[in-house]
Amino acid sequence: MHSQSEDVRAGVLNALYWDLRVPRDHLSVDVENGWVTVSGTVDLPYQRTCAEFDARSVPGVVGVTNLIRLTDAQRAGRRADQVAESRH
Repeated sequence: MHSQSEDVRAGVLNALYWDLRVPRDHLSVDVENGWVTVSGTVDLPYQRTCAEFDARSVPGVVGVTNLIRLTDAQRAGRRADQVAESRH
């Protein structure tokens, strides 16, 4: 018999699986009392947002903690862009 947390986790993993914008193989999902924590790395900022939206849309989810980080290359590129913008 599945617990409610296992059902919610399966629902979130399924939602991430079907969202082609999200690199699901780089993410992990934990659930405790309906509270979902999504962690891992993605290449682009919108992928973080999409993964969180997917998790929030699953029945039984009380809230979402988004611990998804951008890959090192993406963070370095964003810092370089910010420096370039500050010089203009």
